[in-house]
Amino acid sequence: MTQGKYRSDIDGLRAVAVIAVLLHHLNTSLLPGGYVGVDIFFVISGFLITSQVFSEVKRNAFSLKSFYQRRINRIVPALATVLLATVIVGAFILSPVDLIRLNVSALLSLLGVSNVYIWVKYGNYFAADASEAPLLHTWSLGIEEQFYVIWPLFIVLLYRLAPRYVLPVLAVGVVLAVAASEYATGIFATAAYYLLPTRFFELMLGGLLGIYLHQPRIISKLAAHGFALTGYLLIGFSLFALNAGSTFPGLNALIPCLGAALLILAGSGDMRSRLLTSRPMVFIGLISYSLYLWHWPLIAYLNYLEIPINLPVGGMLIAVSILLSWLSWRYVEVPFRRGGATWHFSQVFVRRFALPALGLAALAGLSVVFNGFPQRFSPGVAELEAMTLKKPSEIRSGCHVPNALYSTEPNEHCRLGAKKEGLDGIMIGDSFANHFTGMVDILAKPDNLSIMDYTMDSCPPIIGYTADMPPVYAAHCAKRNERVFSMIEQNKYPYVIMAAIWPRDAIAKDIVEASIKRAVDNSGEVIVILSNQHIEKAASCPIRRLMFGTDRDCSVSQSALPSYWAQVRAKFPQVRFIDPNQVICPAGVCSPIIQGQLLYLDDSHLNEVGSQFIGHTLLERGYSLLHDPMASPRTAEAGLGATVAN
Repeated sequence: MTQGKYRSDIDGLRAVAVIAVLLHHLNTSLLPGGYVGVDIFFVISGFLITSQVFSEVKRNAFSLKSFYQRRINRIVPALATVLLATVIVGAFILSPVDLIRLNVSALLSLLGVSNVYIWVKYGNYFAADASEAPLLHTWSLGIEEQFYVIWPLFIVLLYRLAPRYVLPVLAVGVVLAVAASEYATGIFATAAYYLLPTRFFELMLGGLLGIYLHQPRIISKLAAHGFALTGYLLIGFSLFALNAGSTFPGLNALIPCLGAALLILAGSGDMRSRLLTSRPMVFIGLISYSLYLWHWPLIAYLNYLEIPINLPVGGMLIAVSILLSWLSWRYVEVPFRRGGATWHFSQVFVRRFALPALGLAALAGLSVVFNGFPQRFSPGVAELEAMTLKKPSEIRSGCHVPNALYSTEPNEHCRLGAKKEGLDGIMIGDSFANHFTGMVDILAKPDNLSIMDYTMDSCPPIIGYTADMPPVYAAHCAKRNERVFSMIEQNKYPYVIMAAIWPRDAIAKDIVEASIKRAVDNSGEVIVILSNQHIEKAASCPIRRLMFGTDRDCSVSQSALPSYWAQVRAKFPQVRFIDPNQVICPAGVCSPIIQGQLLYLDDSHLNEVGSQFIGHTLLERGYSLLHDPMASPRTAEAGLGATVAN
């Protein structure tokens, strides 16, 4: 601290942050917005680091080596301990692919870039498979480490160039950074969650406050109480009003950050919050870094082993997390921080950063070279996992795009079916349309059809549909659909294929019907691919059944089609329907694995192997894009039959 004072209220605020994150991770319904605890940490970190750096800069005593030496001593020992424990446990229970991901993630966590890796590999922080990633939470450490590379140099440069204008420049910078975060979140929602540019303002806000409080400020008791009350209200609002569907970071992240800043400001005088300075809160605050590190691998491994986190398990997990965190704080954090302070920078860098990094690099390299050591399990595990790596979105990259690239032009080289110069039609829809491309490619060839696929994440081909879509995604989808249907009207394609995770609520009937009508009125023939069955743990269940020798039944009963499809079919008898569940759900029981083929990529999406398997199976049964053996002779001759749904 600037004045050499220890502020117990800041440790109490750390406790608020880590408790919020812990409860949210245990059960999102407890604190839907508990993930904002990370944002509170960012503000605290920005405040403390900048207070120290600015104080040294003003005294002309700042050393970049000393700064990074303190950072290594503070962050690496506890992190390396948790990483080592996590990879050891992972070697016994993780599948080959998951072990490779873990070991690579461990190395990148120590190097401070795990946020980029996690963004690429897992995407949405709230995705189902992300809940089983033991080092998912290290993305926030990546943000902080990248901030530490830039921020001290910026403060030194700013102070030397404009010492009188440091505060005004930073204040303007915070405003601009918030605006940039809000804008970028609206375009690249997933990337914005994980990457530094859209989180920069959170640490910067703490830094601004640190420099503002470098000179003692007189704050009246009334003002301090007002700041504290407002801070609590802002944080409380964020914890309960925000949720996984909220646009974040951007302006929504500013709410808890302002709350944290106000609580720090309120405690800068003589008045300190009794809650934040209470012994239990200060204790949790002291071990908060270790608690943040330890709690998530425990939760992730329980999720991986499919052990429900009920009240007894949750209570035990909290107790174990606190015990491990105290041990880590007492015997790793404190001793290493104190001992490393007397070392030379080269000693600290080599012993506490370079050597652990080399060790983790060796583990990651061996995992990659030896394919995750598949001999730990039966050969079938590696075979099934190889199928999950066949991702239609990657195979059809450029033809299928993320929601942020909604303005991408159609690519004439994106063709399914027959390899010929002429184009016969277009396939539109969301990521579920994309995962059917392997099936369509196979079904289009017998009829010599060449189909262009033009699909996008989170955008069913339903004009005006916004349910369960973040506002930003809905806006992008609306623009994309208008472009798609305008293309259909202009080009009068002989064939239009529509596929999506179709809505199940009956209220969607009118807009589904209107969208199909618009395609029917402006094309030769419309083919609708119905949604495939959702199966919980569809991709992982068959693999882990082999790994752990369980007899768990991975199949589920087939769900009934939404009621509106009968009315749509009656209204548009010329529309053909293809139902992938004819293959997935024989006799009304749906299985993610058929004839040794694992069909799914996750709980709902198919992998490329599964998509092609469905296509080949339908083809063997006499189906193609234009032929349906279940149709009546009259409609079969016209090529307008409809498959049996259930």
